[in-house]
Amino acid sequence: MNIEGKLRIELHRQEESISQVRILSSRPLQLPRLFEGKPVAELLAMVPMLYSVCGTAQACAAVQACRQAMSLDVESQVVLAEQMLVTVETAREHLWRILIDWSTFANKPIDRPLVASLSTLIPTAKSACFAKSDLFTLKPALQFDEKKFVSIIEQIANTTSNAVFEEQPSVLYAMSNIDSFNHWLDVTKTSSSTLLQDLRDQQTGHLGDGGMYPLPAIDPQEMSQRLAQADADYFIATPDWQGGNYETTPLTRMASHPLLQQLVQYYGFGLMTRMMARLLELASIPEALYRQVQTLVGIQGNTENATSELIEQQGLGEVEAARGRLIHRAVQQDGIIKSYQILAPTEWNFHPQGVVARGLQKLPAENLSFLRQQADLFINAVDPCVGYQLEIV
Repeated sequence: MNIEGKLRIELHRQEESISQVRILSSRPLQLPRLFEGKPVAELLAMVPMLYSVCGTAQACAAVQACRQAMSLDVESQVVLAEQMLVTVETAREHLWRILIDWSTFANKPIDRPLVASLSTLIPTAKSACFAKSDLFTLKPALQFDEKKFVSIIEQIANTTSNAVFEEQPSVLYAMSNIDSFNHWLDVTKTSSSTLLQDLRDQQTGHLGDGGMYPLPAIDPQEMSQRLAQADADYFIATPDWQGGNYETTPLTRMASHPLLQQLVQYYGFGLMTRMMARLLELASIPEALYRQVQTLVGIQGNTENATSELIEQQGLGEVEAARGRLIHRAVQQDGIIKSYQILAPTEWNFHPQGVVARGLQKLPAENLSFLRQQADLFINAVDPCVGYQLEIV
């Protein structure tokens, strides 16, 4: 049984346009109820085993929520190290999508040994920060191996440089105008550049432009109160905020980048802009991790307060995972979980009236095979955390 479920996406055609987009989910959103009645430590051990996709981000959000619910202080080095592990996971997730899916879309062979080598990133990064028994526990002891962690950053940088950009990541990230972008497409022969070059040359980069409505920052107390309401299950399945349907994606995180702002002028918020946002975020990660390592080494053992003004014995964990904002809410009493909820980015992005539905509605539908191809590209650009089945009716 697939414990994470899947999405069914139906495109209903009428003449040469999409008349309706239906997004149906079999995701087991009530799975967190398995944690109720269990000790907090048992929950923290279960979360990364149950959620194989973005398991590090899930574990990080869980431990944040539980520490807050138990009013625990932790060292700021621990918090930073856990955030660094999530960033490594984001790099791996982006690389997997690019090296596997984008190669397929570009009709290029998948470098399977290279893809397989990425499976060592997370275990090595974790072992460079904590003993295995201390991973995402309430009060872990940091055991940071700077040399080992730097080797992970170098692996990410070398993989992106050689297999994705044919440039150093920092060079790609510094790209700020459409002319340098087009030059990069013309001289680079990777799967990613080939795919984007096809979008440009076939004039399909604008397809799927249904706008961009970034999920705003939400006060933790307001979010916790919303999740405590009687209709919380419905909200988790089809979330909105103050009546708005928002997205939380690499594009919303990277929207201020100068190159993306120029691409919006040419392609709107269609395929080209969304796919380039992932590349730019990937390009930013090595340098960001190098800075975090220096910060971590320089921190002098202070603690970070995990308490909040939320209701007593309640905590909210919030993490920017690869696919968007991930929220966990924990309610505990005497170390036992009374209630647990997870709100994942897929529920925002694949909301029945959300960004994917709007984007798919904009696709031309006169040619069935072309429609399927562009729909797959757009779904991949937003990227659900589970598999999907696309049906054209």
